[in-house]
Amino acid sequence: MGKSSLRMKTQGKNGGVGKKVQKKRPISTAERKRTKLQVEKLNKSSEIMIPTLLRETATQEPTKKRAKSTLKAEELVKDQAKDCKVREQIQTEKSKTNDSMLEQIEMISGFSL
Repeated sequence: MGKSSLRMKTQGKNGGVGKKVQKKRPISTAERKRTKLQVEKLNKSSEIMIPTLLRETATQEPTKKRAKSTLKAEELVKDQAKDCKVREQIQTEKSKTNDSMLEQIEMISGFSL
């Protein structure tokens, strides 16, 4: 009677109703072996990769670290001039197509606008 009354006091009101009690299961030997092999495999691969990474970082040239500036003032001025020419060409083509459409409408309708 003493044990059951203590159990009820620790669980509180309706504590433990609808809950499944899971038993702690020990880790199987197969699982231990599997994890041990995985850890050893990762250790071996890291031992191989560390020296190669150190060699690669040591052989880099300092010129490669510097990034070349892609924007230069002279190139920007040239590009702006090209853009102006392209815009003018587009504008002239639009005006030509508008004129040709106007001529076609005049020819179809028989009167000029």
